[in-house]
Amino acid sequence: MAEILAEELGEDVAITTSHETHPEIFEDDRFSTTVANTILAPIIRPYARDLDQRTTASGYEADVLLLHSGGGVMTPATAEKYAARLAASGIAAGAIASKYFASLCGHSNAIGLDMGGTSADISLAENGSLRMTDKWEVDWGHPICFPSVEVLTIGAGGGSISWIDKAGSLRNGPQSAGSVPGPACYKAGGFDPTNTDANIILGRVGTELAGGSMKLDREAAIEAMQKVAEPLGLDIIDAALATLRVANANMADAVRLISIARGHDPRDFALVAFGGAGPLHGVDIARELNVPMVIVPPNPGVTSAVGCMLVDVQHDVTQMFLKDAAEADPTDIEATFRKIEAEGRERLERDGVAEEDMTFQRFVDMRYRGQWRSLAVPVPGEIKSMKDAVSIFHDEYEKAHNFRREDFPVEIYRLTVRAIGVTPKPTFPKVEIDRNAQATPKGSREVWFHGQTKAVPTNLYDRDDLPAGVTINGPAIIDQLDSTTVIPPDATAYIDEWLNIQINVNTA
Repeated sequence: MAEILAEELGEDVAITTSHETHPEIFEDDRFSTTVANTILAPIIRPYARDLDQRTTASGYEADVLLLHSGGGVMTPATAEKYAARLAASGIAAGAIASKYFASLCGHSNAIGLDMGGTSADISLAENGSLRMTDKWEVDWGHPICFPSVEVLTIGAGGGSISWIDKAGSLRNGPQSAGSVPGPACYKAGGFDPTNTDANIILGRVGTELAGGSMKLDREAAIEAMQKVAEPLGLDIIDAALATLRVANANMADAVRLISIARGHDPRDFALVAFGGAGPLHGVDIARELNVPMVIVPPNPGVTSAVGCMLVDVQHDVTQMFLKDAAEADPTDIEATFRKIEAEGRERLERDGVAEEDMTFQRFVDMRYRGQWRSLAVPVPGEIKSMKDAVSIFHDEYEKAHNFRREDFPVEIYRLTVRAIGVTPKPTFPKVEIDRNAQATPKGSREVWFHGQTKAVPTNLYDRDDLPAGVTINGPAIIDQLDSTTVIPPDATAYIDEWLNIQINVNTA
């Protein structure tokens, strides 16, 4: 049918078939993924071709690569065929970057907090590997079943609005003032109190942003915060503190869902706070979760973009393989893996990847017999026995669901090969540590912090002026062009050789 349609309609029409897009059982998931791909293909196809042609015409000689939600990149030709893989790719880039900056600081376990103007994106990496999911959605609950970096997004950002619900309780988000008109302090038409307004009222943000190119109006923020303060019988400061407490609680709950609910203890992780607003809230969220360390990358506002440069060409090729794990013939499993790897190699060759730059990772998706949810278990090398893989499955299942049953049959559901074409990565400058480095404040102001009965005199620093090796004791505020970092009392910040800010939270 596809061949007939292509012949009749011409090459300018994008044709999507489900057996190529999502060759698995469960008709609803397969159909939904194919429809999403069909809708996006006519949009991505001309865009990808135009991008490729214009960059080539402008003298760009390297490959044009597009990031996909699985944490890899693909060529424009591949993007035309698997257009839905580009959905949610931006937030995947942030997750990749958070894992990278945590590893620079010696942490293989990392929670990413990417907080911008309208939302917060939470991700988790354990032992250097990001959590993945094979069923997600962009909107309206329609599943997309391409493998994707697991990122939990909630409506908590600098522009999230603080409001009172019908029961008289204080809420924060998901409504947002956005960038237009923006928070009330922008004086651009916004009149509702937001997290940014709360931060400026408390002195955590000054009256200038973006290196002084943007002026903020504290009085406008105070006027807007009256909408919360008066109904609750609070003064302005308490209303602003309450606004941030609710916002931070929402984000902490999201972290719990992706960590504790998956069997991970936040105390074993570092929190990487980035995005324009992430460093403002990072330490408060870490303290609520007993996370001991917060890492703020050198340029928080563009950290997600950095993530785009840290990935490889990647294809995830799957095939159904419904067999009892105890009865499955390892020879059949190995033969199927080799067949899938051949398809992955063919895709990488089409992308222009040299043989020496190809690597292949194998995964066996398994489940307890009678279930429909499965877990992917990595399997290294040639398959000679399923014993070790089944043992790993029991461990991972217990982490995810707090349950295991080793006497119950385990079923193989699917085999997956991640075909990777290694690409050159940028190297970031390493700065020599100055053991005698000193930090000189540019000034100070009164700042309110949680748990304090009054405003605290707080030193202000420009991040560009902080040398590697310097230690700053809280309270302190560190300003830079694309973000502001808050270091509360009892926290200590250190500038490392990569110019990250490492904040020792000093949790209980």
